[in-house]
Amino acid sequence: MPILAGQVVTAAQLNRLQPKTYDAVGTSNLTGPVTDGDVPGCSVTFTTTTANAVATVVIAVDFDFTAATTTLGSGRLNVDGVGEPKYTIFQQGPGTSTDRATGVQTYRVTLAAAGSHTLKITATAPTGMLVTGVYTSLVATVYEVV
Repeated sequence: MPILAGQVVTAAQLNRLQPKTYDAVGTSNLTGPVTDGDVPGCSVTFTTTTANAVATVVIAVDFDFTAATTTLGSGRLNVDGVGEPKYTIFQQGPGTSTDRATGVQTYRVTLAAAGSHTLKITATAPTGMLVTGVYTSLVATVYEVV
């Protein structure tokens, strides 16, 4: 909702004009085999005061192979218990068990209701792969509706 000319502006409206940034870094590894497992420590919880706040999020997921495998590993953003449809992925080619990559993905999500929200990274890793916690992270900027 726009602020109209001559309108009295409240402190709450002004507070919502400032974007808020949150970040999290993994605290330990997620070792395969695992499907849609929470990356330990890669979670932020915050409260919005209005409906339809927008969050822009960047995730980085570090995939490390402990054995040769050609099975795909993936990571994605989970918003309030629901996985987003875009993934960051890595699949080992005909390489060795020392292959490694950090994949990145970006998101823009609308938080329909006011209240508490949780953003976290979930990942899938096959046998022979792990997601390195200390190199996996997310950063989110939340914009509230005035």
